[in-house]
Amino acid sequence: MLRALGATRSQIRTLFLSESAIVGLAGTLAGVVFGIAMARAIAGYIGDLLEEVYGVAQRADQIAVEPWLIAAAVGMGVTTSLVAAMIPARNAARIDPVKALQKGKYQSLSEGENRRRRRWAIACAAAAVLALTLSRYRLIFYAGYLLAVLAAVLLSPSLALWLARVLRPILSRVRPVEGTLAVDSLIQAPRRTSGTIAALMLSLALVISLGGLARSSYNSISEWMRIALNPDLFVTTAETVTTRSFVFPASLAEGLRAVAGVGEVQAVRSVRVLVKGTPIMLVAVDVNAVAKRAKLPPVEGNSAEMYKLTAEGRGIMASENFARLHECRLGETLEIPAPAGTLRLPVVGIVRDFSDQQGSLLITRSVFARFWNDDSVNIFRIYLQPGAREADVRQRILDAYGARERLFVLTNHDLRNYVIRVTDQWFGLTYVQIAVAVLVAVLGIVNALTVSITDRRRELGVLQAVGGLRRQIRHTVWMEAFGIGLIGLALGLALGAVQLYYSLEIARRDLIGIDIGYAYPLQTALALAPVILGAAFLAALGPAESAVRGSLVEALEYE
Repeated sequence: MLRALGATRSQIRTLFLSESAIVGLAGTLAGVVFGIAMARAIAGYIGDLLEEVYGVAQRADQIAVEPWLIAAAVGMGVTTSLVAAMIPARNAARIDPVKALQKGKYQSLSEGENRRRRRWAIACAAAAVLALTLSRYRLIFYAGYLLAVLAAVLLSPSLALWLARVLRPILSRVRPVEGTLAVDSLIQAPRRTSGTIAALMLSLALVISLGGLARSSYNSISEWMRIALNPDLFVTTAETVTTRSFVFPASLAEGLRAVAGVGEVQAVRSVRVLVKGTPIMLVAVDVNAVAKRAKLPPVEGNSAEMYKLTAEGRGIMASENFARLHECRLGETLEIPAPAGTLRLPVVGIVRDFSDQQGSLLITRSVFARFWNDDSVNIFRIYLQPGAREADVRQRILDAYGARERLFVLTNHDLRNYVIRVTDQWFGLTYVQIAVAVLVAVLGIVNALTVSITDRRRELGVLQAVGGLRRQIRHTVWMEAFGIGLIGLALGLALGAVQLYYSLEIARRDLIGIDIGYAYPLQTALALAPVILGAAFLAALGPAESAVRGSLVEALEYE
């Protein structure tokens, strides 16, 4: 109408860009305030988590809010809004006034535009696949990831249109009138709903990737615990195995071996040392004893040879995440500063180990005692004799040494629960992201339905004028929301499978350095279906009431 009244294309374009800048600024400022509030809320949680992981007390009474960070956030928010508005502003400026005033014409997705989107999507997907063949180069890998997401976004309008057509006969059988009207609204106005469906798809893909990352991590950690944490009891100086403020004398090992029911005692000493400029966990154990009881399979290297060389003090074993995160190769000689001089040992094997996020190094206790002048112990790993009961042996140890030593006796079950609890705390932060993803879905559906009702105001008025009941109008809006939710859910679960692969690769390359395997979170996917469809229904309640309680006269009048 503005174009018909004489507004220039430049004025229309400026109108949309200005509106987007204002909305982007308002949303960014609200996001900054919300982000600061959320940081204050989780500061204590993060402090407790770091204390659990690193064994150092962390108390975050204040948060650091740098002015440059807020300025960067505002700049990113406004810039993102302007970039997002460019295509709609350009399309609005190009609108033919005659076509725009014909009902539904300006909303239809032309076949030519559809074809262009598909061609670009295929090109991006092909480039993403090509990038996988060169994924050893980090820049190419990340470029391929962005191209894969871009291909999904470009293809989402066509897929949404196709799925809407698939849904039409199904919903029509459920509710002949309401179902047909609801799906026809999606088919006739793909521009209006494709953005919401794409946002919902990306949000759900993020949820699936986070859920899959957690599931894969749990699977790998469980397998590691089965092998590495198989002693029956652990004698520690604190309730958590990460606390290293206190140590035991090495002589305590003989006393523990004399306790009735104890079959074998393994002494473990762990300290943080500076390797390649990073504090790394150095673990000193009786390698021969560990090889017999808890032999971790090699990721690289010969199993028998690497344990033999390490036990003889002629080598060092590195964890997989240390090797990847710090670019350490098999055979490389590491230099480790020690009180008695620099320890130089070649890496004779690489094993999968979850002891520390930055990685861990394993040496024999004799080498540690010689270079650190220290034979003390952090943890005693205890294996029981056949037939001995954990509870009985635990109590005997406490009775014999509880009054003389600062010690805690943890069962295998206790330690496993501790590891799982810390893992849960790490992934607990992802629940915030999942909540945001669901919120995006709800707000997107509310927005799409509100625009839909505004656009179809006269159509809904005509339906009521010819005898349409209020409940039928409500059902139409509800089923339209159901269609949006179902289509977004289907696309999100599919894209999530791809997103999960890239998330695991990113975690392996840059975060944890461990290949934890691919495990699609089927339970998460099944749980998302009622959540998203329920959210879609709740999101439709307000717009549906707005549709049935508006003025019929105003709905039927012509501008």
